[in-house]
Amino acid sequence: MNQSFSLRKLPLTLLFLLSSHLTFAGFDEGKAAMLSHDYTKAMQEFLPLAKNGDVKSQHIVGMMYDEGQGVKQSYVDAALWYEKAALQGDLDSQYNLGVMYAQGQGVARSDEKSAAWFNKAAEKGHVLSQFALGRIYTIGRGVKQDDKVAAKWYRNAAEQNHFKAQLVYGQICAEGRGVPKSEKEAAKWTQKSAEQGHMKAQYALAQMYRDGRGVIKNNALSYALFDVAGRDGHGAAVQERDALLKVATPEQIAQGKLLASQWVKASPIIISEANPLKLK
Repeated sequence: MNQSFSLRKLPLTLLFLLSSHLTFAGFDEGKAAMLSHDYTKAMQEFLPLAKNGDVKSQHIVGMMYDEGQGVKQSYVDAALWYEKAALQGDLDSQYNLGVMYAQGQGVARSDEKSAAWFNKAAEKGHVLSQFALGRIYTIGRGVKQDDKVAAKWYRNAAEQNHFKAQLVYGQICAEGRGVPKSEKEAAKWTQKSAEQGHMKAQYALAQMYRDGRGVIKNNALSYALFDVAGRDGHGAAVQERDALLKVATPEQIAQGKLLASQWVKASPIIISEANPLKLK
């Protein structure tokens, strides 16, 4: 399994922030300024609120310093405001602060502090923090390496429909790292990720159906999934799809092409052996 480690801060969209039920003087003006892309005005409205302890405004100010919106970009100031919000229990700020400690942005790099902030948010159900903890425990960065704990956090994130966590947890089940080895469980979680449109999961599931690992062998479905992943840019999937032409029957290939034709780019799919591939 790939042991590389990289994290990105939560890209909180303005629409998410602007959908807040909070409505009070200053905050509404800040939202209006955001909508009109007047970030300087927005900062003028949010900063006093943040200084007065409003947790959502503190997070917004941190984000604006992080991205240089309405102010000169500053990781130091971003970390300061994220921490203020994080100490008040804001989960997104806790996650972003975990990323900053992991990367040494605006704070002295500390894998231990990074893990601690991720843990705080993960315990409250923050899915990105759960996924981050899975990676941290897999490689032992800032914590003692522990496959069982890693599997726990990956599964928690997978159960919240985090498509990358679903694929990783499927790989964990296939290899038996921290959980009982089960090709059936591996296929189940890989399928969940594939159904969300994750091309790496579609590629992995195509291999499972081709080889009969955890599922009943099905060359038609394998061909369709290889084709779907290939259309999204997975080069190896195209090669393995074409290789099926040498072993599958003409009827299986025809069915696979028909199934793949039902796929609409960027749309989720439902996969079943009875009616293998159809749009949700």
